[in-house]
Amino acid sequence: LTWRSIANRVWQYHFGRGLVDSPSDFGRMGSSPTHPELLDWLACELRDSGGSLKSLHRVILTSAVYRQSSGGELDAAAHQKAEAIDADNRWLWRMNRQRLDAESIRDAALVLSGQLDTRMEGPSVRQFIQSPGVHVTPKVDYAGFDVDDPSNRRRSVYRFVFRTLPDPFMEALDCPDASQWTPRRTTSVTALQALAMWNDKFMVRQSQHLAERIVQSASGAPDEEVRIAFRLVFGREPADAEAKSMRLYVDQHGWANACRVLLNSNEFLFVD
Repeated sequence: LTWRSIANRVWQYHFGRGLVDSPSDFGRMGSSPTHPELLDWLACELRDSGGSLKSLHRVILTSAVYRQSSGGELDAAAHQKAEAIDADNRWLWRMNRQRLDAESIRDAALVLSGQLDTRMEGPSVRQFIQSPGVHVTPKVDYAGFDVDDPSNRRRSVYRFVFRTLPDPFMEALDCPDASQWTPRRTTSVTALQALAMWNDKFMVRQSQHLAERIVQSASGAPDEEVRIAFRLVFGREPADAEAKSMRLYVDQHGWANACRVLLNSNEFLFVD
């Protein structure tokens, strides 16, 4: 049961839904596995590899089912038929389109801006200003914290997290409440998230760093700047219409604001 539970949670992390979609309840009151033989096979693979999670991740990530696109690999007629039979994609005929979690969005912005501190281990970092409060509960100021403080460059896994005082930016991006069990994260798409991505001091500062990186890499060539921006953020070349629109926006508002647009786009926030 332990091996099956762990394998199911790893699968859920990569696909957004476990083979058993009640990850904390494998009992009679929980859901039945959609692919029981696969779950048992993954559990045995994990057990027989000495409990190596790295080995299990490799098996899943190199599988044909993981390497599908969210649009599916079927032709139009087969896609329509599959959609009619399994609109919820429980049988995994395509990849589930997933939004990056809050920590991944934050770390990805740091990577693109060239500011990520890749040091491993060490104590957690307090990305807030703390002052004594009434009785036990402290007062925590996230907005007043220096956005250029070196601790802001650490990976999100090293963030010090208060159970009852969440970071408003991370909370807007569905980072779970640390005071409650969260077997499966909720994912929402709201106007509040777009506003947070556009206006939060952290994202504004990383957009400025990214803009400086783009301009320095292009050495003053306007068309090359657009190509570099798209390659960095989206991993592809821009279409002609996209390049023209981006160049026009940059001429009017500057690269820092253009980077805020790119980091707030679906193509950056969602994995297809």
